Amino acid sequence: MTTAKQKILIAEVTARLETADKVEELLSDYGHVVRNEPGNEAFVCYRVDGQREKFVVYEIYADEAAFQAHLSAPENATLNAALAPLVEGNGSTLTFLQRVD
Repeated sequence: MTTAKQKILIAEVTARLETADKVEELLSDYGHVVRNEPGNEAFVCYRVDGQREKFVVYEIYADEAAFQAHLSAPENATLNAALAPLVEGNGSTLTFLQRVD
């Protein structure tokens, strides 16, 4: 069940075609770390069906403070540095969501 305080988002990233499997590995490993962060309620990574280089990550944090702690964690900087040469553009695109009832 979602609450008004939760921070919910999707992150989209496009790997260079030749690095897609490495990006999947990095995101999968990172998911294990993030799911153990205090305040993380979901971190689920998907590949877009039929586009093996495109990834979507669905994330839920208990609140803004938990999300900010996630962003400032050293593992986040490590992941972004590792992804930088493997992906198109400037890394991931974040879309923040609000539940509609």
